[in-house]
Amino acid sequence: MPAAGSGEKDEVSMVLRGKREKYLRVVLYGILGLLAAVSIVQGCRNAEAYSQDFQWDAAKALVLRVNPYTESLNPTGALDAYGFEEYFKQMEANQFPSLLFLLFPYTLLTPLAARYAWLISNLVFTGAMVWLLRKTFFKEMQAQVFYLLVLLMIAGTPWRNQIGVGQHTIFSFLFFLLAVYFTQREKTVLASLSLVVCYFKYTLTVPLALYFVYKRKWKELVISVSIHILLTIGAAFWLKESFLAMIIEPLKVSSALSGEGSMDIGALMGGGPYAFVLAGLVMAGLLFLSFVMPKDQEPLLVSILLLWSLIVTYHRSYDYFVMILPFCYFNGLTNDRKWENAVYTILVFAVFFVLRLFSESPASLAGVGIFYYLVTFALTGRGIRHCILNRR
Repeated sequence: MPAAGSGEKDEVSMVLRGKREKYLRVVLYGILGLLAAVSIVQGCRNAEAYSQDFQWDAAKALVLRVNPYTESLNPTGALDAYGFEEYFKQMEANQFPSLLFLLFPYTLLTPLAARYAWLISNLVFTGAMVWLLRKTFFKEMQAQVFYLLVLLMIAGTPWRNQIGVGQHTIFSFLFFLLAVYFTQREKTVLASLSLVVCYFKYTLTVPLALYFVYKRKWKELVISVSIHILLTIGAAFWLKESFLAMIIEPLKVSSALSGEGSMDIGALMGGGPYAFVLAGLVMAGLLFLSFVMPKDQEPLLVSILLLWSLIVTYHRSYDYFVMILPFCYFNGLTNDRKWENAVYTILVFAVFFVLRLFSESPASLAGVGIFYYLVTFALTGRGIRHCILNRR
């Protein structure tokens, strides 16, 4: 029989624990809020000086009927008269022409004005991305935890550098989430159009698009790909090139960058054909996994796709801000498996902050990379196990 007063002691203990958790939460909000504010300011300052990765130059060349892929691989000087070199270095047109058309509104601006417009766009995209994360994969998460993750993302080096160099991962990831949002509401056309746009960062969003295979949303996939085929045909006529050239030439530019990533397969293998073969095998495996994954394992599948999307092809560390997405799975684990959430949180902190502390030295990339691959393999193994048990 419990001793007298044990109930009161337990109640006092719970109150004290609640106060400690509240105090810890306030401290975390304060620290991450301050770091996030500094990150936003520094990211904007960096963008003023270094933002040049958002393919304005390639899109402008396309509008001028100059082949951007030729100018990337073997510059002819056709663009010298337009003053590109003042704000942009060597062109790297690794986007398909159907994707470059999406940037047409920015090509109406001068290079400097386009740089500021893209910075403002990325800030707006970030806000919209947060809203969509909450409406889709994080709608069951406690609000206080969700907004801590948002502050963590913004405070991290990847998001700040994404803003600073003018990359387009925020843009693409936003439209992937928008496609998910419209799919959940059975709005086929809007979901398809969102997919069309999200492919802009196809190295990230093509693996993520396997989510629509998992959901058996064939119409959305077919419509989105068909639109890009039509736009590519239009680009071929516009540049007076063959349709195949409009497919092959962007891939040539991309392949030249395949060994320059951070922790991806291409970076580990130094680029080359074997890296592409291995990436193809991984994609085939992810496609199969998306077909057979049980219906009640959506957070697990999305997390697996996200983690693999960052390493199956070329990615630099500024793309890794999307690592907050797998928290939709880890945060929902039962109490006896909360340690897994802690392990993943440590990995995210390592990618967001530790790599920067060591200036992404080979040793730091190797250490964090091993950690990343172990987590990815473990999560993939769990997904395979769920598929096997489901078949039984």
